[in-house]
Amino acid sequence: MTCHTGEVDVYRLGRWAGLGTRHGVQHYADSAKQQRIANTTHRRFYYFLTADERVGDLMRAGVDSDETFLALDSLRKIRTEPYTPDRNALSIGFGTDWSGLVSAWLTEWERKGPQWEKARARVLSTMETIAAQPNGFVQGSGLYDLDTGRFAVADTPKVEVSHLSAVFGLNELCAELIDLVDMPEFNEAYYDYCRCFNASKAEQAERYGSHLGSLILFQGHSRLDAYAAVRTGDEELAARAWRKFYDSDGYKESAPWQTEKVGGPAALVAGSEATWVSTNDTALYGLDAIENLALLGDRMP
Repeated sequence: MTCHTGEVDVYRLGRWAGLGTRHGVQHYADSAKQQRIANTTHRRFYYFLTADERVGDLMRAGVDSDETFLALDSLRKIRTEPYTPDRNALSIGFGTDWSGLVSAWLTEWERKGPQWEKARARVLSTMETIAAQPNGFVQGSGLYDLDTGRFAVADTPKVEVSHLSAVFGLNELCAELIDLVDMPEFNEAYYDYCRCFNASKAEQAERYGSHLGSLILFQGHSRLDAYAAVRTGDEELAARAWRKFYDSDGYKESAPWQTEKVGGPAALVAGSEATWVSTNDTALYGLDAIENLALLGDRMP
């Protein structure tokens, strides 16, 4: 799947090079052209395990994929405010967009590739300017300058959070960055995000002046609670990690945990399916189980 998604779900040439197609049974089937599909994060492990240089080439191509935001606004179908892509003021999100970009930059820096100095500068400058935002990661997005590799620091605070922001490797990348780079302001900005996602709406409003809206995937974000709990020593956060894992949304003990028979017209070939299973919940449940046990296994109820 690592090879497949890199070769046939990501544009390698043309004006959309560096972006991938998010949905669609047929390849390139829809208009959701986004950085998250080209994400280097999961390719890194495959590359370091196999030394597959083709995958290495695909990861290196991601170093310049910030240029693609000039060619296509990935939020054009849902954006409500006026926006025209500008080389010195590109709207880039701090979740799925930035995590895809910074994974490519970090990997190029790790591999000491031909663009490693540019990549290192991009890692550090974007970390610094995300941390400098009025609400840090909760600011949601910023205006990015392709020439300097920095986000403009907003004049006013904004609350803009998606349940998908941390789903595509943000937590795992930030954990690496915090270990690798000495930047306390960034650390605190990320811990703040971890603390607030699964907080109550009242707690969110107290912190930011308004709550974070209607969110989902609370079980999937329990690993953020666990990570911040270990890094900050917050025992209540540690307890909340397990509460959200066992009893929020996602998979619970009360789930059916069985398959049922399906046939026509619901399926072309009769068989058995677990129709209550979802892709996002399954992927996140696995991550949560691994990370929560590793971080807080001694405090599992």
